[in-house]
Amino acid sequence: MPSKTISSAEFVRHFGRYHDEAMREPITLTKHGRASVVVIPAQEYERLTNRSDPRRVYRTSETPPDLAELILSQLEKDSAEYKASSGAPKTPDHD
Repeated sequence: MPSKTISSAEFVRHFGRYHDEAMREPITLTKHGRASVVVIPAQEYERLTNRSDPRRVYRTSETPPDLAELILSQLEKDSAEYKASSGAPKTPDHD
């Protein structure tokens, strides 16, 4: 979504007007000609920062033990099913 860009000084001079505009679309504020902050509605900020979203990315070292166990058991199950299927390459028995 494209946003309107204005200087911080302009935003302060006409706060009421830009507050209302920011409720409809993001406004990028500049300081010394460079983008510094974006003004968005509080509801949108809450949506963006909400941690209750079940989708989560973990580093290997951060993965909760119960989730790691679940992933490993599923991988082992999938691997066994794949090896048992006709599409899996046969490994020679070494006696």
